[in-house]
Amino acid sequence: MQDSKKWLRWIEIFCFLAVFLTILKVTSWYTDPVRTDQPEKVVARDQATIAALAEPADSMDVMVVGDSEAMVMVSPYVMMDEAGIDVYNCNQLGQRISETYFFLQKILKKQHPKVLVLETNVITHETSIKIEPHLTFNVLTQEAFPFLRYHSKWRERFGLVEPEKYDHYKGYEDIYVVDPYDGHQYMFETGEKAWFDPITRYYFDKIVKLCESKNIPLVLASAPSAINMDYPRHNAVQELADKYGLDYIDFNLLTDEIGIDWSNDTGDAGDHINTYGTTKTTRYLMNYLKENYDLPDHRED
Repeated sequence: MQDSKKWLRWIEIFCFLAVFLTILKVTSWYTDPVRTDQPEKVVARDQATIAALAEPADSMDVMVVGDSEAMVMVSPYVMMDEAGIDVYNCNQLGQRISETYFFLQKILKKQHPKVLVLETNVITHETSIKIEPHLTFNVLTQEAFPFLRYHSKWRERFGLVEPEKYDHYKGYEDIYVVDPYDGHQYMFETGEKAWFDPITRYYFDKIVKLCESKNIPLVLASAPSAINMDYPRHNAVQELADKYGLDYIDFNLLTDEIGIDWSNDTGDAGDHINTYGTTKTTRYLMNYLKENYDLPDHRED
C-alpha cells in the first residue's frame, strides 16, 4: 500500500511537469520573435541579433559577432562606402559564448558569409567556475523555451503598447560621446596567460567546428578596450588562435599604428571606442579582409 502511494505521487509529479512543459513550449512557440520575424518585440539586448536573423538570405559578406565590444569595433557605413563590403554587426549586450554558438547555429542556416569575425570579449570577460555554469544554464533553458526570455514583452505581443523603435544600421549605432580614458598603460608584455573556464573552451571549440562545417573562415579580433583587455588575455587568445590555426587581430597592440587616441576615441572612459575610434579599427580590418579574402565590391550594384 505504501509503495503504491509513492508510485502514485511520482506519477502525479511527472504529469504535472509534462503539462507544465507543454504549456511552456506552446507559449514559447507563440511568443518567439525569431519564428515570427518581429525583432522589435524583444528585450533591448537581443535587438541586433534578432534583427540579423530577419535579414534576407545570403546578404552578409562579413559577419561580426560578440558582445557590445563587437558592436563598436566595425562600422558598416565605412565598409560599404570605402570598399563595398556588406558587413553586419550581430552583437548582443553582455553576450556569453554559449549565446554566440546558439545564435550562429540559427543564422548560418540562412547566411553564408565569406568571413566570420569573432570579437574576443565573449571569451576573455570576467567569469568564474561558479558563474559561468549558472549563466550557461539560463541560456540553455531560454533556447529551449523562448518565453522565458521574452515574457516581459507580453504587452507588445498583445498590442497593448507600441514596441520601442529600434534604430540601427546593420547592428551598428554611432557613438559620438567623448569620455576620455586617462588611466595607465594597460598592455605590458608578459608571458602570463589568462585562464579560460571549461565551458568557454567547450563552446569556442563548437564555434570553430561549426564554421569549419560551413566552410566559413573564422577570424578572431579584440576591439580596443583599456578596461577589458590586457596582455595575459591577449596571450590566452593567441594560444587558442595558434591551436586552431586562426588569424587573430588584437587592436590593443595596434593602437599606435592605427592612431587610437584615448583622450578622444572612447565614449565611456576606455571601455568601448566611440565612432571616431571605430572608423580607425574599421579601416584596418577592411584592408586586412580585402588583402586576405575574396570579397565582392557592392558599390556599383
